[in-house]
Amino acid sequence: MEKEIVYAADKRSYGTALSDVFDTLDGLKKEIVKQEEAYERYITGEEYYTDDMYTEELFKKWAKDEEYELYEIHLHQDEEIMFYEHNGKSWFHIEKKDPNILSTVKPIGA
Repeated sequence: MEKEIVYAADKRSYGTALSDVFDTLDGLKKEIVKQEEAYERYITGEEYYTDDMYTEELFKKWAKDEEYELYEIHLHQDEEIMFYEHNGKSWFHIEKKDPNILSTVKPIGA
């Protein structure tokens, strides 16, 4: 059975929630920075965040400060990722339509 590799994250601190999967790890990192920077700039009244402001250092700051855990997921075609959020914390689980098929999920060091 064919697998698709996607990337997702859990967030253990309050603030903005992340509830989507990405085709690339870089895309996931950029979205984390975009959400956190946009929220921070909204609160402080600074200029709007634009994608060209992204740096790996910004990602590391937000990943650490906001307690993100990143995952590479080898998802089967008959499975889907379900996201949950509460007060800005977000997490996911894989809904298995066929209980005999197992996806693999591995944490990615931030």
